[in-house]
Formats: sequence, structure tokens, C-alpha cells
Amino acid sequence: VDAEMKVGSLEETVTVSGAAPVVDIVNVRQQTTIARSTLDALPTTRRIAQLNTLVPGATSTSLALHDVGGVGSERAEFGIHGQRTGDITHNLAGIDMKMQSGGGFSQNVHTFQEIVLETSGMSAEAQTGGIQANIVPKDGGNTFSGSFSNDYTGPHLQNNNITDALRARGLSPAPSVRKFYDIGGGLGGPIKKDRLWFFTAHRWLLRSQYQQGNYFNKAQGTLFYDADLSRPAYTNDYDLDYTARFTWQAAAKHKITVSQSQHPSCQCFYGLLESGGGGSVLLAPEATSEHQYNPNYLSLLTWTYPATNRLLLDATASLRKYNNQFKRQQGVGPGAIAVTDLSRNLTYNALAGPYNFQPREYWRQLFSVSYITGSHNFKTGFNLSEYHTGLKEYADLNQVNGARDYTFRNALPTQVRIWAVPFQTLDSALDVAVYVQDQWTIRKLTLNLGLRYNNFGASIPAQHLPAGPFVPARDFAAVSDIPNWKNLNPRVGAAYDLFGTGRTALKVSLGRYTPQLTNTVGNPVSSQATSATRNWTDTNGNYVPDCILGPSFPGANSECGALSDTTFGQVKTGNTRFGDDALAGFNGQFQNWQASVSVQHQLRPAMALNVGYFRTWYGGFLATDNQLVTPANYNPYCIAAPVDSRLPDSGQRLCGLYDLTPTLFGQVSNLVTQASHYGKQTEVYNGLDVTLNARFGKGGQLSGGLSVGRTVTDNCFVVTSPQQTRPGFCHVSPPWSAGTQVKFGAVYPLLWDLQASAIYQNIPGLAVTASYSATNAEIRPSLGRDLGSCRGAATCNGTVTIELIPPNTLFEDRLQQVDFRFTRTFRLRGTAKVQGNFDAYNMLNGSTILSENTRYSLPNGGQWANVIQIMGGRLFKFSARLDF
Repeated sequence: VDAEMKVGSLEETVTVSGAAPVVDIVNVRQQTTIARSTLDALPTTRRIAQLNTLVPGATSTSLALHDVGGVGSERAEFGIHGQRTGDITHNLAGIDMKMQSGGGFSQNVHTFQEIVLETSGMSAEAQTGGIQANIVPKDGGNTFSGSFSNDYTGPHLQNNNITDALRARGLSPAPSVRKFYDIGGGLGGPIKKDRLWFFTAHRWLLRSQYQQGNYFNKAQGTLFYDADLSRPAYTNDYDLDYTARFTWQAAAKHKITVSQSQHPSCQCFYGLLESGGGGSVLLAPEATSEHQYNPNYLSLLTWTYPATNRLLLDATASLRKYNNQFKRQQGVGPGAIAVTDLSRNLTYNALAGPYNFQPREYWRQLFSVSYITGSHNFKTGFNLSEYHTGLKEYADLNQVNGARDYTFRNALPTQVRIWAVPFQTLDSALDVAVYVQDQWTIRKLTLNLGLRYNNFGASIPAQHLPAGPFVPARDFAAVSDIPNWKNLNPRVGAAYDLFGTGRTALKVSLGRYTPQLTNTVGNPVSSQATSATRNWTDTNGNYVPDCILGPSFPGANSECGALSDTTFGQVKTGNTRFGDDALAGFNGQFQNWQASVSVQHQLRPAMALNVGYFRTWYGGFLATDNQLVTPANYNPYCIAAPVDSRLPDSGQRLCGLYDLTPTLFGQVSNLVTQASHYGKQTEVYNGLDVTLNARFGKGGQLSGGLSVGRTVTDNCFVVTSPQQTRPGFCHVSPPWSAGTQVKFGAVYPLLWDLQASAIYQNIPGLAVTASYSATNAEIRPSLGRDLGSCRGAATCNGTVTIELIPPNTLFEDRLQQVDFRFTRTFRLRGTAKVQGNFDAYNMLNGSTILSENTRYSLPNGGQWANVIQIMGGRLFKFSARLDF
């Protein structure tokens, strides 16, 4: 049936002709469209953070963020085909809601109709080369309609999945989920028919899960740790949402929309799940901070004007307010000093870093003009973004507890770090972008040609920081153009209808992308030494670093070695400066190119197979060169690897290690400049995707496939220390299996308004690492002297952290997860319906390791490879949804 629809806006002008095609023969972008009906059908939380489970090849920031049943982190960052996970955008009405630190909304499912995930071949409208999550919001209409939902699960609905093998690796039985509920609803309708409509939505989400191999400290408030095995660590996050949206048909062709979304939230044990993995230190609960985000809101104003049936004008303005306050955990006072114990690979007692307050305010304005004829589609636009961060006055002397933290080894002091508190940066930036995107169809060939120009410039107002325990008052003059990047990013592609039938398309694309910058580079405050360390031998056994609290500071004495940075406390020079090529220039900014070649073929009506090759490569790397030392000032040494059959080089001699000569230790004058001055640094991804999308029967769906790829990195050249070229560490080429994924999602309608759906995931396991703290006594025989960090100390107990396993060479078992949902729909009067869901996550009750202790210590490895976190056991969840 062909029918002409009344034009409301240009986007609504469509030709209805049978079923929607499954092969796109004109666009080169690769995308996944996830309608609300699909989100409601599949066993997902419907949050953006969980959508990577539906996209083959998509990877999150850390495997530790993988969760069962949606009870884990809301860090909604993931990438694909070698992309940086932080480059993902969350676009609402063309505005990216995500902040520089990942501060996107936990999007309320009741506020949007569908999400389109663009993964490759993005047009010139896209700023970054990451996944573009385009959210289509809901508006009110002439009929009152709404929805309400409630999701619930708890520890009594989860099975135990601890095995004997995991118990042998130090894991005690404990559930994964602690608390979870998600309650929300939306309502829309007319205020004045055909003229003014409203839509409002609200949501309350609480999620909390245990980290089974981590515990609260019985001895909190002291310098020692005693695990409270009755109190495993847990996250405790909440997200609230209050949204109001008004749509006004001001005239026949003028539509204006105003919306406001308030989103107070908390990641109340921030970074807990990510700690302990990938060589990082495990954080006891009290060593995290409570991140409170309030105010946290997005204000939007949009205007659309379809001047003709071919010409559309579109404008959007927004204000994003995002304040982040790092608070101490309950029971942690300003006098509690953070301690990192090398033997446990654990930080406890307090946060080993600053408690802070970071206000941010972002203004964004967009304007675009579209001209569409069908065979020729043209769009041009202008984006203006302003960023303001930081406080004009910041004077928290307790920003770091005691302005110091300690490092112990087997409960004995080895190092003290002092901090230049108080400190905070004040930034102001302006990002201007202009783009053009043209699409021409010439018979069977469609050209997609785009070009984007970006100019990011930042300035620093004058800043004053008061004196702290170890530094004087500091004043910094205003600075401009740090940085001032100009980039011209082409985006080109072509789609070719191979046989002229609309069923087989060959597509190629090539594009250059730069990350979205929202802060300065080279801020004078950041260029100062914010902290410095000293080796510490507690000769009098009082657990007090007399070398920093006594009259000898900052000189060496019987307890401490020299400062790791002699510029600490110096205001004028700082320890880092940026070269001109690290701050400004044309196309010199850190960037990446993405290329793809794919074939999309219709196997049968409503079923398409897509096979694509993808390549991503990065450039514009920066290097930090200490100008006061040269490679010749480093002396080589070797150590004997510990004897352990679990290590690849058990008992062998490990070389390629270097230590700075003592006379130059602590001498720092860093120059940040382009890495190309020293050698060729590369980071290249190559991969192949095979995906299938099908619709069948009355509402059946199947999508997913196989993704195989890997990222190879190389920085085998010397900047300052020759250790950068250590074999196996400067050139990293993972096995192909480490980048192989299989993911499928399916929906199948049954009789009597029943429906079944499932998601299957098979993704790579955790990369195994081993960090070994070698002592001065172990190193001295090969080095022929004490470590440089021991200069000036009567007794040297210095250590050096050495990686025993080259990165991405050993892996834990792969993660497999099967999730099911059974749905029953009850039809009510009119169009109203109630949908009841029963979900079963991790049906196979797998127990794949997500995080483990990475610190190797003697004897026998200590707690190395002890399990910290596994995927949650089989979990059942109940939910209900009302639509009317």
C-alpha cells in the first residue's frame, strides 16, 4: 500500500511500502537499531551501560564491570573495533550528554522510544570515532498515554556458584547481588490539543553488589588491616530521574521543545569493582570515595522548521550541570592515613589521593540545515560548545588526609608520599565545529562525502592556591591557548548495489576522528609536582615518618631517602612543560583513522547477513621526556624470576631493567612533545565481523554474530629510560582468541500472549598479570650499587615494581553467559496492557573470574592470583510493566 502522510516535520515524511528492508544500499554506517519493543522483550536492564551485550565485538572499559542481571556499575562506556571506550557519545536531540569523566545519565527507559547504536562509518556530524548512541526521546501527543515498570531481585534469588577451585584461590562463598530495584514511569498527553503537549517521567534505581574477595577493615582508623570476613565489600549506587518535556506547535511549521532532566545520583564506593585488576591495587571499601553527583541535570531547547518538503532547519541549545563531590566513607576521618601494603596489593584506611569537589558547567548549541531530494541529500551544521570547570577558590587542607599516604611491605614502612594540597584546576574551553555531509545516488552507486572542521581552544584564568602542610601559597597567571587544536577530518564512503536488486550492497568507508576534549592541557597547576615520594625506613619503630615531619625536611636523614621530585613545592618552574607541538597545530592532535569494507546481503525476505573488515589506527601520540637525564644515565640490571610453575619465565633471569643513577634521582624537568621525535609509536586494530539480522513469524527476531580482532601496539623506542624497550612489553600482539566474541539475541512469540527471549555471550577471559616488588637487596648484586631512590638514606629498603608476565599473553577462562526471559502479556481495556517478566540470568551458573590479585610476593606468590571477584551466580529477577 502506498500512501501520502501529512507532513508534520521532514523526518516524518516516509513512503510505506511493505516490510522494512533489511539491506541498506545507500548508507555506509554500520548501526544497530534497538526499538523499545526489543528492549522490553530481551532480558536486559534497558540501560545504555548494558547494551554492549547485544553488539558483537563491543568491549567495556574493564571486565570487572561485567555484571549479571544489571546489578553492577552504570559506567556506560564501551567501544568496538579498537575504539577507545571513552569516545562513546550519548546523543539526545543531537546533544552529547556524556561528560569527560564518563558522567552520562543512567538513562530512564521511560523517556525514550528507541536507541540507534552507530558503530562504524560515522558521518561528519559525529565528533568522535566511538560508538554513537543516538537516543530518540518521547513526546506527548493528543492522547494521554503512559507506562510504569518495576524490576526487583535480591540475594535470596541468586544461586551459589563458588567452586572448590575458587575456594582454593582464596574466594569465600558470598552472593553477588546485595540489593536491586528499579521503579519508574512516564506520562504524556495534551495540554492543548494540536498545540501544546507534555511528557513527564520519573525513576528510582538502587543497585548494590558484593566484591567477594574484598572485605571491610576490622582495624579501621589504625595503620593496619584485619579483614572482617563477615563484611564483604560492596557497591551501593543509586540514580534518580525527574524529567519534564513540553512540545509546542508554535505555527504550522515551527515546533519548539523544552525539556529538563534532573538526575541526582551516587557511586557510593567509587572504583571498587575496577580495583585490583589489570595490575592496579585493590581498594578496601574505606579506601574508596563516595562520589555524589548533585546538581546533575540537562536542560534542552530545540526548534525545528521544515521550510519546504525538502528543506529542514534545526537548532538545539543545552546546559549540562554536573557537580561531582568526592566524600569520605563513613567512619573515615581526616586523620586516617591511607596505607598501601605491597604484600597484599591492598590500599586501606583512607583514599590514597584527594577528596575533592569538581563543579562542571557545559553549554552546547547546534544548528543545521538539511536539503533532501532522495537521490541527493545534503546537510551542513554548526556546533558550539563551552566548558567551565573548577572552583575559583579552593582551600581544603584535608583534601588528602594528613597530606600524605604510606606504603608498607608486610606491615613495615617502605615509602611515604607527600601531597601538595590544596590543589584544583580551573579551566575554560571553547569547541567550535563546522561540518558538511553530502550523499549522492548515481544509479547503483551512492557516495557519502563528509568533512568536519574542529577548533578546540582552552584558557586558564589566574589561580590562587593557599599554603598547605608541605607547600607555600601558590599563584599562577592566566594562560591562553592550552591547547589550541585545529583539525580537518574527512569522512568518505561509498555504497554500491551490486546487482541492482537492493538485496546486496558493497560498502567502503574511511574517516578521521579526534576525541572530544573538555579540559585543558598544560594547566600551570597540573604542571606542578602534586606529590612526591621518599623511601622510608622506620628505624625507631614508631610508624611516623620523622623525615617529613621533623626539621630535616626536605633533606635526607637516617629514616628517608631523597625526594622523587626535587621540584616539589616549587611554584615558578614546575616539573612539566608542554612543547608547542603538544599544545597547538593543524591536525597534530591525538586522533585515529577508521576504515571498513563490508558486504551486506539479503539471504531471504527479512533476513540479512553482513560480513565486514574493520581497521582502526591511532596517531598523534605524546611522549614525556625528562630533559635533565639521558638514556646513558640509566644502569642496567637483571633479577632472577621467582620459581613458580604458574609463571612463564619461572626461575629465569629477567633483564632489560634499568635504574637511574643516584646523583640524578629526583631531578625532573619534563617536556611533553610528539612521540614521533623519538620513534614510531603505533596502535592498530584489525578485525572481521560476521553478523546476522532476521525477522520471522509474528514478532520473531534474531540478531548477533561473530567478531574476531586484535589491537597490536608498539612503542619500542627510547625517550628517557631504555627500559621502555623491554622485550615483550614494548611490542604487544595478543592472540586472536583474546579478541574473539560471539553474541546472539533472540525473541520468539508463543501462544496465549507468551513470549520467550534469550541473550548468549561468549567473550574473552581476564588477562593475567603479575607485579613483583623487587627489593634493593635482590637488585644490588646485578646493579652493582643501591637503587637511586636510596640516595641519602642510611638504610635502603627501596623496591622496584617489575612486571613478570608480558601483557595479553596469559588469560583466565572465557566468559560464557546465557540469559532468558519469559513474558506474559495481559490485554486490558482499549490499548492498555500489562507485561509480566520472569528473567533468569547466567542460566549455566558460570563462575568466570572477573578480577584477581595481581601482586606477586614471596614466598610462593603470596596472595597472587587469589580471586577477588567472579561473575554473579544464576540470578532470577521479576519485573512488570504497564502501558496505556
